[in-house]
Amino acid sequence: MIVEALGILFLPKHILLLILAVGAGVIVGAVPGLTSTMAIGLLVPLTFAVTKYAAFILLLGIYSGAMYGGAITAILLNLPGTPTSAVTALDGYPMSRKGQGGLAIGIATLSSTMGGLISCLFLIFLSLPLANVAIYFGPPEYFALGAFSLAVVIALSGGTLVKGLVSMAFGVMLATIGLDPIVQFPRFTLGFTELLVGIPEVPAIIGLFCVSEAIRMSEPMVMRATVQSSTGGLVATVRMLPRLWTTIVKSSLIGTFVGILPGIGALMASYLSYAEAKRVSKQPEQFGKGMPEGVSASEAANNAVTGGAMVPMLALGIPGDTNTLMIFGAMIIHGLVPGPSLFNENVSLVYVIFGAIILANLLILPFGLGLARYIAKCALIDRKYLMPTVAVLAITGASIGYGHVYYFWISIIFGLLGYLLQKAKFPLLPIAMSLILAPLIERNFRSSLMMPDAGLMLFLSRPVPLLCLILSVLVIGFGIQRERRLAAQAGADE
Repeated sequence: MIVEALGILFLPKHILLLILAVGAGVIVGAVPGLTSTMAIGLLVPLTFAVTKYAAFILLLGIYSGAMYGGAITAILLNLPGTPTSAVTALDGYPMSRKGQGGLAIGIATLSSTMGGLISCLFLIFLSLPLANVAIYFGPPEYFALGAFSLAVVIALSGGTLVKGLVSMAFGVMLATIGLDPIVQFPRFTLGFTELLVGIPEVPAIIGLFCVSEAIRMSEPMVMRATVQSSTGGLVATVRMLPRLWTTIVKSSLIGTFVGILPGIGALMASYLSYAEAKRVSKQPEQFGKGMPEGVSASEAANNAVTGGAMVPMLALGIPGDTNTLMIFGAMIIHGLVPGPSLFNENVSLVYVIFGAIILANLLILPFGLGLARYIAKCALIDRKYLMPTVAVLAITGASIGYGHVYYFWISIIFGLLGYLLQKAKFPLLPIAMSLILAPLIERNFRSSLMMPDAGLMLFLSRPVPLLCLILSVLVIGFGIQRERRLAAQAGADE
């Protein structure tokens, strides 16, 4: 299987596609307002026209490149291209102002590559055993896993716990529209024939994250006009590697673990790794003034999230973040079912995915070290050209792929909905995750109740459901405690 996957991956057309995808991903990450989620969402409908192997090579190249790209503009322009690179800018831009822009870019590039590769090892060695174990999971186990995933998303996805809960409930409500999964009876269709198919996940998620982002791009934004310093710090970076090695490994482990937990995302990983690097440093007062460890911690962590987030998506069919939500949608489009069956029926694709992520992280090195100065200038593209392009692709992509105007309107409606909800400070991730997980939770809960001796003890007598339910309570408790602590700090500051 490994030889077969390598033969597929190293076809000239696939290698060229991966190089172009990583390059495009780096540019997407560098341009403020464009995100990896948006880029993947725009390309998902276009993957109809290519093979499943080419589709995921393309999407994973974009994913890996975009997670790194924001570091370039964060360091050279103090203009974070992605939310996670805002942490990189804390020390990266001061280094650039000192004339160490090349060194900062080199540290970010090497840390990103190593973080991504370390997470790939966990992806390979965790997802395969986890999928083998998941084969023996029944409805109670899948119900409890889905409930735990939603609990994590509610507690840690950003915003207040109440707003996270409201967003989740709204997403669950939307997921119940359509035919009942057990008895095939119409629910909440209001007489519209189109709603019998329910709310399609791919157009809805593309609308929430891509169309809404296109609308936000029309808002004014102040941008700097010049790159602060030159690049080219490979030699100095390699010399500094012994000093940074511990930070890179520790931050990569943090990023991988955070990526495995559903819905937390790379921003949390970057902050946690940055805080840990500062905590153990002998010069914590230098953080924020141009500390190499700060750049290294942030970049190693956010790129390590890529491999970690793919673990639950491939092995269990539960997306780890917004990017894997989009990749999940691409799998649905190609008739694939993420989870244990993927490892039995499409194992060659699984190995191609492993290889594509590894190569994509290696390709970050030449793009980051050789082209960073030119990529940074892409951040200065006028948004009046980006906004209509993104909007048209996001709105029409889903409807063209599915071949019905219903999907066109779903993208528009959810785009407007996502924009308004973010203005009101409601997190979008719980809605998107609910659209994916609510049908799984409902179907497996109702199937559990049809089993012999069904009842509460069915979930409490099995180890996996019991563990997941206990963890769900603990996560919600942690969220409540965190919210109280933040409220107390805010009151003390006043």
